Amino acid sequence: MIRINLLGVKDKKRLKGIHYEILIFLLVLALIGVGYYFVNNDLNNKITSLNKEIVHLKRELRKLQKIKKEVDLFKRKKNELQKKIDIVKKLKSGQKGYYKILTTIEDVLPEDIWISSFNFSNYNLKLKGFSLRTSSINEFILNLYKTKMFSNIDLKYVKKRTVENIDINEFSISAKVSLGG
Repeated sequence: MIRINLLGVKDKKRLKGIHYEILIFLLVLALIGVGYYFVNNDLNNKITSLNKEIVHLKRELRKLQKIKKEVDLFKRKKNELQKKIDIVKKLKSGQKGYYKILTTIEDVLPEDIWISSFNFSNYNLKLKGFSLRTSSINEFILNLYKTKMFSNIDLKYVKKRTVENIDINEFSISAKVSLGG
């Protein structure tokens, strides 16, 4: 007997070619989505980390700017103090020269001579003064030569004057000064 199945045989459902392509497309799309998620998450973490570092560096910058201002202030104060020290050193070195010149002049100055003007610059000395006798002026010049500190001594002028019925001699002397001798 021949059997006929009127119900039909259940065929196994097979996916057709287009179904495979759609399935592969969806898998690739899912992989791209997962990849995008991880890359996006990683980039967001890096952005957050960089933003934190920027905030930290800005704080550091503010601190360093305050310190820089203090350092600049200290540098200005140091420069001012150095200028003052240089002035004092210059004055002190010049003071030694003046002291030596003044004490030498005081030692060789005859009793009846007094100095009214004293100018020392660039190792040149200019003196103006008064004397009761002309011979005292000559003695003073000779005494200056004897010290060997003064050279090229030049008597510029001697003028006779009368002050309160007393004859006095006004004079001017210039000389080169050697502080080493």
